[in-house]
Amino acid sequence: MDRDPLRDALQDAGLTSYQADAYITLLEQGMMPAVAVAKRCSVPVSQIYDVLRALERMDYIETFDQDKLHARPREPITVLRELRSRSELMNSAADAIEDRWEQPAVSDHKVSVVKHEETVVDRARDLIRDAESFIELSATVDQFRTLTNALEDARDRGVITKVAVYGVDLEAQLATVSFEETVTELRACRIPGPFLLVADRTQTCFTPNDWANRPFGVLIDDYILSFIFHWYFQTGVWALWETVYEDTDPPYIYMTLEEFVQDVAPLWRDGATVAVTVEGTWADTNDACKITGIVTDIGYPGVYRSEGRPSFEELAGFLQLTLAVDGDLYSVGGWGTVYEDIEAVQITLEAIEFDEPNSGESVDGNDVSAAALESEDD
Repeated sequence: MDRDPLRDALQDAGLTSYQADAYITLLEQGMMPAVAVAKRCSVPVSQIYDVLRALERMDYIETFDQDKLHARPREPITVLRELRSRSELMNSAADAIEDRWEQPAVSDHKVSVVKHEETVVDRARDLIRDAESFIELSATVDQFRTLTNALEDARDRGVITKVAVYGVDLEAQLATVSFEETVTELRACRIPGPFLLVADRTQTCFTPNDWANRPFGVLIDDYILSFIFHWYFQTGVWALWETVYEDTDPPYIYMTLEEFVQDVAPLWRDGATVAVTVEGTWADTNDACKITGIVTDIGYPGVYRSEGRPSFEELAGFLQLTLAVDGDLYSVGGWGTVYEDIEAVQITLEAIEFDEPNSGESVDGNDVSAAALESEDD
């Protein structure tokens, strides 16, 4: 029996279409994380937890925590008995289930709107555990506490974690939390705001917390939409409030080009030689790359008119670095690069040296000796 008539038969036996689809997927695939089940069937990620819990209550499957919520089908004795008590269609469905049980085989919504805050936080926890490069998070004290274990795991993997927590006197409220083990930087927001997670530039979780008439949440798997939420976090949450904790030990790593330029541009204008390693992707091929060189130019509107640390407003439009590497020049852009050679994902500050405090004019790349250029496929 094909999948569609089997799903129809299970619906006749009392399952919803989502429950039937998820159950068939587990029969075919065996034990899987909850999010993986959703990706291999028609159930939205935002609803998979509720669907699996309903199937567990009906004894079709069992769930258990293994860092993430996992599910696997129970031996289908009860299911087979119920189906075989029905018509010929149900008997065929039971045979198909038995076949799938004995011989498992080998599989996305961009935006999902959900009804419950808990679903958003659960999804955020999974994304934090899967994060590879960076996390931006704004949360209440209670929401932050529920995510500390996942954040600690991310820190252990070297993920940059920038967290803004709503509240005052956070050191007292979070006395049992080790900031050093949990976050790269923590800021205290004195005005309540939404729960927001942006992970690895593509995944976003959002719920407005207390200031909506009706609770809802949004789960996003999209590069451009996540970029919009990143800028809200950067300018509407992060830039406004004071730092409670910051990891100041080297290496000094930046996950956005804007923050790197804010720190380095004043020194570069004063004549500093700035060496950096940029990890990212080649804009024309999207292949991963890693390049170490000397900053020879920093370009943004008003770069030579501004004094001191540039603002986010000055950097929000056009922003570009030029790096000299063994006689060659490479242009580096930030998130959403269009014209540059490289889209920077991570920038590591290697060294800052002052030789002659002069004007900060561009340096000829042929005169600069830099480290190796390394490219690698994804």
